[in-house]
Amino acid sequence: MKLDNKELLERLSTSRKAFNATAFSELDRNLSDDEREEWNAIYASFSSRSLLRNTVIGLESIPFPTDDEPEQVLTCMVVMRHLVKVLIPLPLFWMEPTGINPNSVIGADVDYIIIGVDREGECAIAARSLALEQQRWHALNVQHISEGDVVSASVLACGPTRITVTACGFDVTMGQQAMSYTYLADMREEYHAGQQLQAKVLSVGEDMFALSVRDVGTDPYLNAEMRHPVGSSRIAIISSKYAGGVFCRLTDGCTVVCRYAQQFSDDEFRVGDRVVVQIRSFVDEKRWLRGKIRARLS
Repeated sequence: MKLDNKELLERLSTSRKAFNATAFSELDRNLSDDEREEWNAIYASFSSRSLLRNTVIGLESIPFPTDDEPEQVLTCMVVMRHLVKVLIPLPLFWMEPTGINPNSVIGADVDYIIIGVDREGECAIAARSLALEQQRWHALNVQHISEGDVVSASVLACGPTRITVTACGFDVTMGQQAMSYTYLADMREEYHAGQQLQAKVLSVGEDMFALSVRDVGTDPYLNAEMRHPVGSSRIAIISSKYAGGVFCRLTDGCTVVCRYAQQFSDDEFRVGDRVVVQIRSFVDEKRWLRGKIRARLS
């Protein structure tokens, strides 16, 4: 029988009675200063439900037998500040169901609350969902986060076309258009788990939160026709190639979708190359320019 999250919390949590009966002074007697600080933070999180923050360093499966499934295992995210392994079971990692591959979260910085302490086993159990719940309540009821506010966001996972960030206790998944005014064929070239960003709040509610990283900055397409008139040439960097188009980025961030001049072939150019492009037209609905690659710079 599959346990729901409430039952899972109860089963994995250390009781107050067991925690208070643990001989911490004896077990901690020979700890170094760093080890003692690490364990004290864990004890405090368990006792007062204070948040801890560390980096996900990997995944691990632990035995978790039930009456119906004696061989069942529980997959956990692993965080570690120094020497103490902290396990965050996947069902207690999220507030809402998600299809994110857990491996893509490795490297992300996450907040969590300790729910179980195994001092003799040198490890602890934590729930990120409890931390998110606490952060969400604080953002809505104390900070009164509202539409238009700029908030800090931490990249939780990144794929080619979608990225998930955590902000104010919400995990928010966005596409490329919400991230950058510049076209990105693969967002992993610009973003990675653990990266810290600023984002503008587009809408907020008890169970929903919409963000835009792009809207924190200025749209480089504004007045682009004045800075880059048709017929002018500009230095650009090839950012990606897709469906026959070569996407180049000007120094001000504008995207120019280019074709090659007749003397060039595609295999002469690579992503990251510096080139000279000639501006041919403007595409307002896409908010990019069209051009032609005239030269490759060394």
